[in-house]
Amino acid sequence: MHETEAIETLSVDDILWLSSDDTQFQALSASFKKINLQSHWLQTSEVTEQFSKLHQKVIVCELESEHFKSTFEGLDRIKGVNPASAIIIISSDLDNDQISKLINQIDVFAILSPKENLIEYVKKAIEDSKNKSTYFGNIKKIKLQNEKLESFNEDLEKIVHERTKKEFEANQMTVSSLKDIQGILKFIKSISRSETIEELMNEVRGDFKRFHGLMPPVLIFLESSSIVRVFYFQGKQFTEKVKVLTTGEQPFRDDDNNSLRADLSNFFGRPFGAVSVTNLKFRSQELQSVISKVVCEHSFNTKSLDDFSKYSTERWSIINMALENVLLKEKSHEIAKQWSKTFNEMKDPIVILDQNYKKTLSNSSFHKKLEEEYGPILSQGKKSQMNASIQKTFEEGASQNSDIHLSGKIYRIHSYPIRLEGEERVSHVINQYVDVTQSVDLQSKVVQGEKMAAVGLLAGNIAHELNNPLTGIYSLAGLILDDLEKETNSYKDLVEVRDAAARCQRIIKDLLEFSSVGAESTTGVVSVNEMISKTLPLLKMAMRTHNCEIVLNDVDLKVECNPQLLQQVIFNLVNNACQAMDEGGKLRVESTMVDGEAQILISDTGPGIPEDIKEFIFDPFFTTKEEGKGTGLGLSMSRSVIERFGGSLSLREGREEGCEFIISLPKV
Repeated sequence: MHETEAIETLSVDDILWLSSDDTQFQALSASFKKINLQSHWLQTSEVTEQFSKLHQKVIVCELESEHFKSTFEGLDRIKGVNPASAIIIISSDLDNDQISKLINQIDVFAILSPKENLIEYVKKAIEDSKNKSTYFGNIKKIKLQNEKLESFNEDLEKIVHERTKKEFEANQMTVSSLKDIQGILKFIKSISRSETIEELMNEVRGDFKRFHGLMPPVLIFLESSSIVRVFYFQGKQFTEKVKVLTTGEQPFRDDDNNSLRADLSNFFGRPFGAVSVTNLKFRSQELQSVISKVVCEHSFNTKSLDDFSKYSTERWSIINMALENVLLKEKSHEIAKQWSKTFNEMKDPIVILDQNYKKTLSNSSFHKKLEEEYGPILSQGKKSQMNASIQKTFEEGASQNSDIHLSGKIYRIHSYPIRLEGEERVSHVINQYVDVTQSVDLQSKVVQGEKMAAVGLLAGNIAHELNNPLTGIYSLAGLILDDLEKETNSYKDLVEVRDAAARCQRIIKDLLEFSSVGAESTTGVVSVNEMISKTLPLLKMAMRTHNCEIVLNDVDLKVECNPQLLQQVIFNLVNNACQAMDEGGKLRVESTMVDGEAQILISDTGPGIPEDIKEFIFDPFFTTKEEGKGTGLGLSMSRSVIERFGGSLSLREGREEGCEFIISLPKV
């Protein structure tokens, strides 16, 4: 095929011909888009603009060595505009450096001499351009994708940055909130330990120190219409000032700041600046009538005042509760102090016991009078009969009374139950010990006097009713005896009748002497044996079931005392001995002399007296007999009578069975 025909088969849009003039390739170049280098090459911006609109795959350039520099620069610009294009250089006078520069810097596809076959190279160049176009298209797509990815990354970074910023700000707010909460918790912990108003106000002052321009707080209490209590700081010193108000004077009641400043100025005698006032309200019923205010003098600007208000608002409720607790504690301490003072100054011994009979509280009277002796008895708990009233109080839940005998005194125990709130069981018992020794003694004398008066009245009536017929019997028996012979049985029988009437008269006489009213003050020398002989017949009914042994001293022992009272003592002791032997036994009454003293010994073979009550048997109203069988006055009264006449009444120790009482009186 002819070269011209071959060229015609190529598309005009595929090849761009760059030529400086008409050359031997004019016929070829005429078939393609052609730019004259001579007219356009030096106009850089125009060349660049033209090439930016062209899309030829192959650029054929006729290049002469003398125009190398300008042509090279133009080709470089073209390559920059269309990097996929394949450049074919047609030249016959290029040196090696120029060829190297074209290959290395512009990446020309081929450098041909005018004689070489251009068409083959153009075809190959078109294929190369297509490949490069595809390559650079992919590169462009990748670049666009990278640009989009970079844009996406930038957007993502912005989003992440914004979110991080927000999270950081949220974290900062959280940290700030945590710090505030920690500050409040620390404040609660510190202020809750306050035991006094001074400690509490020092905590408040220390917490508010961060605010410059804030003076120490002033606490005001209006407890009544006539008293104002003000707590404030003078330097480091905490001071309380109490003012008694006159009639019509009502300071600190107005919530207006100006009025409060005026009241404070009058109260402290100095001008007051701006103040922040907080009213405190107490929930407890004991403090509802108290009006309380906290006044903080300051020199804040508006922002500082707002900051302080925001900061303090969260704390006032805490301060309110803490102050209420302190005030209630103070009231409780004051009440407890008053109660303790009253409790300790009570004359009667008082002790509070728990369920184990352990002392939880007692007053000073108990320490002074009873603790040393009664403490060991309490420690015995239920084992001791003297704790019976305490035990019954715990068991029955009701107040109980009982008497105990300590150190020769009688204490009446009043046991009162204590129940904890909401519980039915008794948790503690209060024991009040009332000394009833004198009243019991007086009562015993009254009872004994009334008893003896009743016996005397009865004996007088009996004597009046019996003496007359007995006198008649005795007299008539004597008259009849004068008419009878002594040897007859009738005489002997009538003598028995006369003697029996005489014995009856003698018993009535002894009974009258035993119960004679007003005879207690009469003292004289009496025979011990005679007193025994006169008294025992009065107890024949009590003695009839026992084996009785009466041993009287051969020497008629004389003592100085009141005969009726001595008879009563013998009567009580013999009667007690008979009562102690319910199922029969041996009764022994003996008179003797020991170490210059007359003694009367009265013993029985009964069960004896238990060791744990021996020390109490002479105490008034102490008795082991059932109710109605004894008053508990016999032994106490008997000892009192014997001691009145310089003697003693005692219980003999060391007997294996029964018991023996010894009456000792100075011998005349």
